[in-house]
Parts: sequence; structure tokens; C-alpha cells
Amino acid sequence: MKRYAAVVISLLAVVILVTGVFGSMREGQTMQVRFNKRDLPKHEVQIITSADPSFEAMVASYFKTQSKTAKDLEPFSVFIKNSGNRTVVAYMLLWQLVRADGRVLTNRTAYSEPAMLMGEETPTDPRFKHTQAIEPNTVKCFSWSAPIAEGEAGIGSTQDLKAMLRQGSDERNAAIRSQLTTELTQATDLTVSLDGVFFDDGSFVGPNTTGFFERMQAIVQAKLDLLRDIAAAATEGKEDEVFDVITAKSLEPDSIITSTASPEDYYKYYTKLFATELSGMKSFYGKQKLVPHLKKLHERPRPVLKMEVWEER
Repeated sequence: MKRYAAVVISLLAVVILVTGVFGSMREGQTMQVRFNKRDLPKHEVQIITSADPSFEAMVASYFKTQSKTAKDLEPFSVFIKNSGNRTVVAYMLLWQLVRADGRVLTNRTAYSEPAMLMGEETPTDPRFKHTQAIEPNTVKCFSWSAPIAEGEAGIGSTQDLKAMLRQGSDERNAAIRSQLTTELTQATDLTVSLDGVFFDDGSFVGPNTTGFFERMQAIVQAKLDLLRDIAAAATEGKEDEVFDVITAKSLEPDSIITSTASPEDYYKYYTKLFATELSGMKSFYGKQKLVPHLKKLHERPRPVLKMEVWEER
């Protein structure tokens, strides 16, 4: 990778570990499972689980007049609450189910709005609000592997395309939930944690055991490097040459991103993705209109990604 964002050192409070206990009933058997969470209360980002006293009220508030209840969501759903004054623009949510026989079932899912880390402004029109970012003093709900929107419980007629798509999603979620519930009957611990969070000022907090900081850094840098090259070429009158290079990048072999992918893998994957996007924009808008726009994007202010030192006590 050509460049890396600066790393700013500052002290960070430890992730808090909170443990609750709930029972899982299946075929007449009840098993007590410890429900643990690791979140970032010192930075005003908290996980609300079904073991928290406020969970039921939060469900009622989040879904308002919809039909979902706390029983519909627990135990494989949580809320992430942002009580601070900065928008959370990217985060890694980890789930870990530990069985009595020692087997561990793990899921990790990243949610992000990388454009906000590239200097894109938050839309003021509610129709175009970011879907993954968690704005100040708001919450978002998440299942084991996907977010749950506030209005998801009340889609209308099944003749509507959105309702049909939602029905398919609900069926898949029900299948996943059934499998997880079966696993829960053999479990001793269920832990949900935030491995890392990016704020809209570019700062990152969290243990970063998954390398989430480096992954997001690579994604952002891939786009910024292409914009830098275009801006430099425009200054030198070499727009045709730089777009030839970008087109070549868009035609490179596909990269496969796996759970073991390195930051360099992410950089390569997203370089091709963004190069393909830029090539398509050039074909649609034309070089004369597109280049000034891209140069302006390159020059706009953007946050510097910075990782705060993590100290776990």
C-alpha cells in the first residue's frame, strides 16, 4: 500500500464486560447460558442485549407500532446505542457461542459507510440517509448476521416487491435462528462484542483483534489513491494516460476476499472495484465533465484515520 494514515496515540478505557444469565427452553429442557457483552461505554457506544433491563423498552421504542416484541428478538439480537456527539461510521460486531463440549461458533460482521471517511457529507434529506452509520443519540438493532431496520416488522402486501424480498429474508433469518437456538441448548456462554469503531472524525477505538482498522484503512486508501492520480494527471494535462491506467486496473483478475485476507488484499480488491466505477463514470459523463468533479472530490477535506492506543486492564 502506498500510504498509511497517521496513528494518533491517546489513552483509552478498557472494554467493559457485563454478564447476564438467561434460560433457553427447547423440548422441555432449560439450560442457563451466560450472556456477555464487551462494548465501549467510555466512548459512549454501548451494546444493549436481551439480558439488559432496558432491552424490552428499547424494542418497543425502536419498532413503535410494529409487531416485534422482546421475545421475537432475544437472545440473538442486540442494539448498539450511540450516546455521544460523534457519528459512528464503521464498526465490527462479533458474536461467539461457546458450547459445553468446547466447540465455538463465531460470526463477525463489519458495517461501514466508507464514503464518510473519504470526506462525503452526511445527507440532510432523510430519504438519502446513510444506512449503516449510527448517528448521535440513536440506536440500531442487529441480529446474529444482519441489521434489523426500524420498519422491518411492518412491510405491507406480499404483492409488493419489497415485501416479497423481505419474506425471503425473514425465511432465511428464521432458518438461521432455528439453527442457533439448537446450538444454544448446548451452550454455556454467548458473547457479543465491538472489536472496533470508527467515528466521523476518523478516530478508531477498540481492541482490533480482527484487523478491522487496517481493513478500513486499505478500502479508503484505494479510493483516495485513484483520486490523487487523477488530480495530478489533470494538472499535467495527462487525463487520457491516467484513465488508460485506471481502465487497466479495472480489467485485472478478480480478487477473493476471505476471513484471512490481508490489508493488501483489501487494497487490491477495492482498487479494482473503484477503478471499474470510475471507468463507468467516464463512459457515462465524459472526461470533460468527470475530471473536474473528481479533482474537487480529491481536494475536499476528509478525516485522517487514527488508531488510539488500546489498553485492556
